[in-house]
Amino acid sequence: MTLLKLKVDKLKKYLGLLDIDVDIAIIQSREALKYMLSEVYSPPPEEVSVYRIVIDMESNALELYVPPLEYYRIKEIYGDKNIDVYAISFQCEEVPPDMKCIDRSSADTKIKDRLKAYKHIALDDLSICEELVCIDIKNAVKHIRRRKSEEEVEVIKRAAGITEKAIEIVASRIEKGFSELHIASMLEYIAKELGADGYGFTTIVAIGENTAKPHHIPSQKEFKGFEPILIDFGVRVLGYVSDVTRILVPRTMDKDYRELVQLIDNVKNEAISIIKSGAHCRDVDYVARSRLKEVNLHKYFIHGLGHGVGIDVHEEPRLSLNSKDILVEGDVVTVEPGVYFYNKYGVRIEDMVYITSKGVEILTKGIKVIEL
Repeated sequence: MTLLKLKVDKLKKYLGLLDIDVDIAIIQSREALKYMLSEVYSPPPEEVSVYRIVIDMESNALELYVPPLEYYRIKEIYGDKNIDVYAISFQCEEVPPDMKCIDRSSADTKIKDRLKAYKHIALDDLSICEELVCIDIKNAVKHIRRRKSEEEVEVIKRAAGITEKAIEIVASRIEKGFSELHIASMLEYIAKELGADGYGFTTIVAIGENTAKPHHIPSQKEFKGFEPILIDFGVRVLGYVSDVTRILVPRTMDKDYRELVQLIDNVKNEAISIIKSGAHCRDVDYVARSRLKEVNLHKYFIHGLGHGVGIDVHEEPRLSLNSKDILVEGDVVTVEPGVYFYNKYGVRIEDMVYITSKGVEILTKGIKVIEL
């Protein structure tokens, strides 16, 4: 079963829990389409090219309306007896005869006329409902997007596993003279070999004093053999993202730095220990920040503790002191405390955590601090 069909099932079940009776549902906003069709895009483009998904809520039959250039690819991914794919074009006479084509200029009119035959209509974008009574399901799609199913979490686990393995392989091959850019390219190449579809964000590799810049962009700075290396890396699998930060520590690093690394790892674990469904995100951040305050390092923790992860690398909820979010079952979040001393060095360690009915499952199971 495709992720699209799993998400349609999630939507139906959630609407059922709300006692919302729907005959037909239409998805057409960019945010909703990129979620429903995550396996099509790695990453999603600024303009998702699928125009519309039509769902018959009784039969589960789906219709996808796409531009001709995406028709064959979408049909290969989704085309079966219960999913119809249609090309939308201003010149249907100019497309190959094996494409089911609908004229772009009349597509909206046709769907509006069709909707008049239904009593209970649901859309995530009400722009075509001028003369119809429609149910707005935009928030319903947001709800199911945040609460990951087991199938979605399995995909995120695969992404996390590829990420950690790539980091460990690259760490074993780093030599003096390797630049940040070279290490970043090694990570990306190996991740693709391990099965990644793409990357979650711009890869961060920081050497020495650059580790004090949380969003450092890799440069030509070379590893001399005695500096720490910070790697913040994520990949995409079927559209879902991982986000992992690891510290690589040369054997010659001094005791003070090693103790700081251990402290950050302990802070991360303490924060994870209070994560559960119903916990306030600001309270989880407070635990980490308070622990750093005890050793007078809280001023060097200059970002929030973490964030949700899914088809985007930054999603709801936010783990920060100002957050009003409350953790719910199905959330996947990062926990990434860090401290940064400009022109000296920084430390950040990041794990991914899944909130379950029984507590939490740590999705990142690899080595947190890697010896060079």
